[in-house]
Amino acid sequence: MGMARRFHVIRGGRGGRGQGGGLRPLVLFRAYSIGELQREELTYYNVRFNWYRLDRTEPVAPWEHLVADFYSLDERLQKKAREEVLRYLTEEEVWELRLYLREHHGLEVIAEEVSLPILSPRGPFWGGEKTVFHFLELSERPDYSLPFRVWGYYSLAGCLCTPTLEAGCRFLEKALAHLKVKKAVGRKDLEGVVKAIYLQEGLYVRRRGPEDAD
Repeated sequence: MGMARRFHVIRGGRGGRGQGGGLRPLVLFRAYSIGELQREELTYYNVRFNWYRLDRTEPVAPWEHLVADFYSLDERLQKKAREEVLRYLTEEEVWELRLYLREHHGLEVIAEEVSLPILSPRGPFWGGEKTVFHFLELSERPDYSLPFRVWGYYSLAGCLCTPTLEAGCRFLEKALAHLKVKKAVGRKDLEGVVKAIYLQEGLYVRRRGPEDAD
């Protein structure tokens, strides 16, 4: 997993201090990290690890403060709302998780404030209906020391991996040669360009295979 040290909180639209500079209301956060993942012989880059509270059984505030019109929702939507809200982290929990991940895994924690009350429950996992998720049993690790349990989930769909990174670097090398650029460009710089283009534009290079033949 990639090394990172910065903690970043992104505020939501309806958070903030009250009028007159009063105390902030309760806030909840979606917490995630971006890192690398090794699976068998492949390395996946810029994987998003979504962290969630596993063992919360009671809400941190009355349901009507957390979910709009909670008691007017049908049973199915109430279940989705409960599963979603109970997995969010409080500010204190985010900070504890941040310290643990920074010390033991070198990961940055990015925390997005949840706009409360939630208007449209989405359920516990964010992604398309056909998205395949994998899970990280973080709190089951021997070095885990937090007083609450946190797991993570992630998807490898759309992630840049070793073959596409290699193909992208080779493409850039050939492009520079065709353009007769004489200045040597190091491998690290080429990889940085490939990753940046992928992050910014969603573009990557794939080698042509037999199935691509006319």
